[in-house]
Amino acid sequence: MRRWMLCETEPSIEELLSDEIMVLVMRRSGVSAEELRAMLRRTASRIARRSCTEGANATCAASA
Repeated sequence: MRRWMLCETEPSIEELLSDEIMVLVMRRSGVSAEELRAMLRRTASRIARRSCTEGANATCAASA
């Protein structure tokens, strides 16, 4: 059993992507770990942009 399954911490993306069940689901879906990582990066970027446009934020100003 994976370390994160034995305690109350959340698994990292890498731990999730290397989980044997996740590997089977990705294979069945025709999605590679790298494609999923890229999708997560794009999604995080969209969320960050949306957060910046919805309100002035010091973090947004610093990243601009």
